Amino acid sequence: MTQRIIILTLLAVAALGSTWLMNRMGQQAAVTEKGKSRVPDYYMEDFSTLSMREDGTPKDKLTALYMAHYPDDDTTELLQPEMEVYRRDDTPLFIRADKGWVTSGNEVILLKGKVKMWENDASGKRTLEVNTSNVRVLMKEEYAETDDYTTITATRATITGTGMRAYFKNSRLKVIKHERTTIEPKHDAS
Repeated sequence: MTQRIIILTLLAVAALGSTWLMNRMGQQAAVTEKGKSRVPDYYMEDFSTLSMREDGTPKDKLTALYMAHYPDDDTTELLQPEMEVYRRDDTPLFIRADKGWVTSGNEVILLKGKVKMWENDASGKRTLEVNTSNVRVLMKEEYAETDDYTTITATRATITGTGMRAYFKNSRLKVIKHERTTIEPKHDAS
């Protein structure tokens, strides 16, 4: 009878030990998988890339203070990204943000924090400025949007509202929920 108790006790200890070991290995695997998923496979400081059209003309330029690529979902994180969107028959559109995130295939760029968009005339004078936050940029469609509060300042007008759509090709902006428009009077040169 004592031999039977010893064997049962050893089997119980082995079962408990196996259960503990399996749980421990599962926890370590989960921690390893979690940690592995957000470890970049490469990063760059003072990053810059220029995309070209099929005819060899510049399409857009993206620079950032820091860029890290994550292989688990093929996304890229950016610190202080700046973009120049080159339009065929117009001056470039400039975009700056606190942070950014680029999806797999570079189809969507999410700009986080404060976002500023602007364009200058041929002499370099600022003609349009948009201040907002959290902007989604769809590069193929040459389009950007936000659902956040937006202030648009043009040469003589200021428009505020919530939500904005920007169409890069034809320099068109649309405020979704208009709040206020202020137009300064035209000053005569006389």
